[in-house]
Amino acid sequence: MTCPAQPSDVTLRDQHTGLTRDLILDALTRLVLEEGVHDFSVQRVAELAGVSHRTIYRHFASREDLLEALAIRLASQMPRELSSYDACEVRDAIRDIHAVFTKESKRVKALAILAAGARIRLPHRKKNTRVVQRTLAPLTAHLAAEEAEAVAILIRSIAGSFMWFHLTDEHGLDPERTTRLVVWAVQALIDSLRAGNGPGRPEKLPEGD
Repeated sequence: MTCPAQPSDVTLRDQHTGLTRDLILDALTRLVLEEGVHDFSVQRVAELAGVSHRTIYRHFASREDLLEALAIRLASQMPRELSSYDACEVRDAIRDIHAVFTKESKRVKALAILAAGARIRLPHRKKNTRVVQRTLAPLTAHLAAEEAEAVAILIRSIAGSFMWFHLTDEHGLDPERTTRLVVWAVQALIDSLRAGNGPGRPEKLPEGD
């Protein structure tokens, strides 16, 4: 009789690490939502998570790392890597992103409040901007490099978590309406790029006008 294979120590250790990180991130989210904290102390997060101050720093080297991990956790819920969408799939990408935001609305709210209140710039957002810039490259070839980058930043910002939070939480739009609005806005920008337009360039009118 063959005994079933037992989980390896590495697997168990990884599972424990993942659970601890989730516990800490959940505590950070609760801290923001329940206590209205725009800035936060690592000690208070540790208290809510029921772990030691040292444990926090064992998993996250800084407060910035905590916020970055929260952003990465949201991205991990996507059905596909953001880089796998092409310029013709922008609508699908936004709908998939917003579906995650709706599912993880508490974490999105916490991230938006903390990133703005603590004035922390997240590397993950810069990475997403670069992905968007590469995706839009066929549509921005007529623009100068700095203009193409600015357009990518604008579109990433419109479709991102902060705008979603701003529209749904601060202005009370329901998630479905928010997604339609953002898709429309981004599609209008893409159509303008396809027409050869861009910031600082005279707008080309459709033929016949």
